[in-house]
Amino acid sequence: MNWEAISAIAEISGLIIIVVSLLFISSQTKQANDHASASSEIAFTEGINKIFNSWASDEHTSDVIRRGFSSFNGLNDNEKVLFQMRVGSIVNQLNLAQQLSEKNLLNKELANEVEKVTISVLSTDGGLEYWEHDSKVTPGGEELLAKVREAKGKIPNFTDLVPWWKISQI
Repeated sequence: MNWEAISAIAEISGLIIIVVSLLFISSQTKQANDHASASSEIAFTEGINKIFNSWASDEHTSDVIRRGFSSFNGLNDNEKVLFQMRVGSIVNQLNLAQQLSEKNLLNKELANEVEKVTISVLSTDGGLEYWEHDSKVTPGGEELLAKVREAKGKIPNFTDLVPWWKISQI
């Protein structure tokens, strides 16, 4: 065999090794991205569950949340703080959903569902009273406030969708 043939075989072998390596790296990268997305969605869903669990963590808290949905301004200052912390968490979760979705770490449909739920929460009478204040101090708050105002009366609010969160009218 001459050196040219050996050189050609070495080049072809090297090229095959490079292609196989690139395919392997591509496969591993896709698998890592899929794993990161799944982990993000699991953690995100657990975060949403924790928020709703915190609303019903005890009778006093759930009573404040229910009354706050009816009238945020009807709550005393301590109750407003509790309502703000518990209900405001869902707004934070929406912001996180949007950021993760932009990075392709969260399914866009899931991010859209979180936005719908957040708007339905904030479009309750008390939710809107609360958000009209807090939207001024929250990144993206004014844009979300505009969506809530637009949705008010056009889509069911949270207490229409989940009636046990509504204060019973006697």
